[in-house]
Amino acid sequence: MTTLLRPALYALLLAAAAAHAGSVQMLVTAADGSPVADAVVVVLPQGPAPATAPPLPPVAVIGQKNIRFEPLLTVVPVGASVRFVNQDRFDHHVRSMPGGPLGSVAPVTEFEYRLGPQRRGTHTSPDLLLDKPGAIVVGCHLHGSMRAHLYVSPTPHFAVTDANGRAQIQGVPEGPAQIRVWHPDQLVDAPAISAQVTGALAASTRLPFTPRRRAPPPPPANVHGDYPTQ
Repeated sequence: MTTLLRPALYALLLAAAAAHAGSVQMLVTAADGSPVADAVVVVLPQGPAPATAPPLPPVAVIGQKNIRFEPLLTVVPVGASVRFVNQDRFDHHVRSMPGGPLGSVAPVTEFEYRLGPQRRGTHTSPDLLLDKPGAIVVGCHLHGSMRAHLYVSPTPHFAVTDANGRAQIQGVPEGPAQIRVWHPDQLVDAPAISAQVTGALAASTRLPFTPRRRAPPPPPANVHGDYPTQ
């Protein structure tokens, strides 16, 4: 059985690992040169795998509130779990959906839940294990405008860009690595960037498209175990 850690302890262990490894700072810009927020940056070390796997973060929680998913984007490593919670006063539905151009990319994990309002006590889904890397679009059959995105990273070395298009990843093993960038609006996978991690590495990439504007701004992404609570 895997023991899930509290967010503070999980962050402490990640910081301890970072003291003996390198870091990657990534700048992601759009085709028009503007900074890109909510881009997932994943670093895949190409050297030998560590003898001890890093701890898993606590269960990620995605809420349904005011007919929207909060947060819009959740990123977890392979082996982590997610839970859906209805915080509205009426029924909701949660289901995995295909993504990509014209819905041509199947979700890496399929699921479907009907969640009642909080007063009925059926507002929380079971914990869902995410054991395959890749992207999942999350929707609500009852409210077609509701969308969220789950990204399951194949590595624990990941981060999400902020409003300035920057992501900082600590604790990356030094040596050759590949850097991959994923964004919810992309139609095709971007090519990997080859890099050599030595100390603090700064890199940048420009996406071949400009993400659409979202209003109002989405809540912060779930990253590295920093998950909202019920």
